[in-house]
Amino acid sequence: MAQDKEKTKDCIFTALTSLMEQKEYQYITVTDIARKSGISRMTYYRTYSSKEDILLQHFRKVAQQMVSDAQGDEERALSLFFSWFQEHRKLTELLEQAHLMGLLIDCFSVFTDFLYNAIHTEEKTQPVTEYAARFEAGGLFSLLTHSLTEGGQESPEEMAQIALKIMRK
Repeated sequence: MAQDKEKTKDCIFTALTSLMEQKEYQYITVTDIARKSGISRMTYYRTYSSKEDILLQHFRKVAQQMVSDAQGDEERALSLFFSWFQEHRKLTELLEQAHLMGLLIDCFSVFTDFLYNAIHTEEKTQPVTEYAARFEAGGLFSLLTHSLTEGGQESPEEMAQIALKIMRK
């Protein structure tokens, strides 16, 4: 049952991203997504509450997996981050065209919080920690966007080292 639900989520996500290649995000409807993914609108609404919810759930899962795969190593985490976005360059471009990079930053908060806490081990106080982590998250996504816009000349490992050098200052 859980496996079927994950399969349905994957189909819906794939349908949405496919539709984003065909028309602007704002003009994609739930009916379009349901039709493209081969499900009913009822199934769609049992799974998601909005188009944004599709992206939020998917990218939160990706971010959590990166944190798990990094096994406490911030350089490995950053390398995974840059690798994933390099492999999914077209999707990243579609999200940027749809003005959804802010949504990505929110989705990856578990990832950026992990990085911030791993890199900045000194005692921290609230709310400064929360703001500092969000500040670094914005910088990380800006660095990612710039790298992809410039053709991604650096390897994910090189980008991870650049990001770490900046974040450790």
